[in-house]
Amino acid sequence: MLRALLLFLLLPFAALAQDQLRLVAPEFRPVVGEMIPITIRGEYTGAIALSEMTFPNSEGYDWIQYAPDRWFKERIDGKLLQIFERRIAVFPRRTGGLTVGPVSHQMTKSDGAAREQVVVEAPAISFSVTAYPGHGRPLSASSLAVTDELSTDPAQLRNGETFTRKITLTAKGAMAHLLPERPQIREKWLISFAAPELRETRLTPDGPVAFVSWEWSLRPHTGEQGALEPLRFSFFNTSIREMRGAITQPVQIGLTGFGNNVAGTSRPPARTLALIALTFGTALLVGVVLSLLGRRPGRRAASALIARLRLDPVRVALREAAASGNAFRLQAAAHDYARALRQRGWALDPALLRELDAAIYGENPRSVDVGQFGQRLLARKARNPIPSGA
Repeated sequence: MLRALLLFLLLPFAALAQDQLRLVAPEFRPVVGEMIPITIRGEYTGAIALSEMTFPNSEGYDWIQYAPDRWFKERIDGKLLQIFERRIAVFPRRTGGLTVGPVSHQMTKSDGAAREQVVVEAPAISFSVTAYPGHGRPLSASSLAVTDELSTDPAQLRNGETFTRKITLTAKGAMAHLLPERPQIREKWLISFAAPELRETRLTPDGPVAFVSWEWSLRPHTGEQGALEPLRFSFFNTSIREMRGAITQPVQIGLTGFGNNVAGTSRPPARTLALIALTFGTALLVGVVLSLLGRRPGRRAASALIARLRLDPVRVALREAAASGNAFRLQAAAHDYARALRQRGWALDPALLRELDAAIYGENPRSVDVGQFGQRLLARKARNPIPSGA
């Protein structure tokens, strides 16, 4: 009789002990900015009238709920239970240990006219977060799509005509604030008006999708032909656990009503003439100084001294990038170097740049010997001055 009485008294507590809540997540080492999918799963007995759950905020991560709560019934170990699921995406902000939780679920259970307040807690889970392997904002995604739309063919513009360029980035498994900043489109021969950007995080059953759209109204005004360089966007591909990138095509811009300027037969630009004058002036000054010191400069010594006087910061940056072992850093430095040469009326062999871009951003990317490729870039001589219309 006593045993039966004890079982009767402990029966409500045994039923309550069946209620459980836990955080379910894959076991892996995320990088900074990578989505950690977490499912909050509750298994409850009895009828639940009301429930409330608040996911904890933290300075260590961003988070978003990307699917509606689900309530359904499921038979577990022969018992029919009420199942609760909430799907959360967590994005670490820094390296090191990351703790998510604990999470509490407050519920009101009903048994006829009776009401009972129940609190079930899920213990915290932890992750070890590694550094983002790239530069800039830590964008991690299962895929990154880039579209580049032009309102008309910019190579066939008429005098005074404006065209619109719209670039859209879509990253699966990311949040909008982790997408890159708006790229700058600025040239001395081009008038550019930027529309406000559209940036948002869209929710799908598979997780959040980051979206950003940039739009410019562009109009050439000097009569020079020109080209807008490709834009490059790098990200950590979570499907293959490697850095990858996407690239736009160069945009050729030309006017049909500026005569010889469009044909590229006008005289060299002022910056080229100024560079030539500066070079000869520097050489003359070096010769005078060495003569006054009683030394006759040899051809090699004078050339070496002039080269040191004209040491270019972008060339130094290219050397440092080559020594860093980071292909994305080398790629950015190489294009800065090529751009600096163009501004002086010279050109680096574009085949080298295309080879580097293809290795990093192409359909079949491959590994790059960063140090060796950097030496190839530094050793390759620039070509003859570019015509004004190039």
